[in-house]
Amino acid sequence: MSRILFILVLLAVGFLLLKSWQRRQALKHDNKQTSGKITKNTRMVRCLHCGLHIPEDEAISQGGKHFCSLEHAQHHLTKN
Repeated sequence: MSRILFILVLLAVGFLLLKSWQRRQALKHDNKQTSGKITKNTRMVRCLHCGLHIPEDEAISQGGKHFCSLEHAQHHLTKN
């Protein structure tokens, strides 16, 4: 009877170790796929006021001109 319990405990520990190893391998695989890869192509634009390059979708655009902040856009409007 004790042999059967010992074998069952060994199988349970082996199963848990196998699942743990599989989880670690899956995490390593996921990290390798996402690290260092650019997932989205974004056009960079230059702020007309200060020259900072920022993604186009984050820029403030007015009349085809791009600015990094509302403050710089307003400064340009008051200057012209």
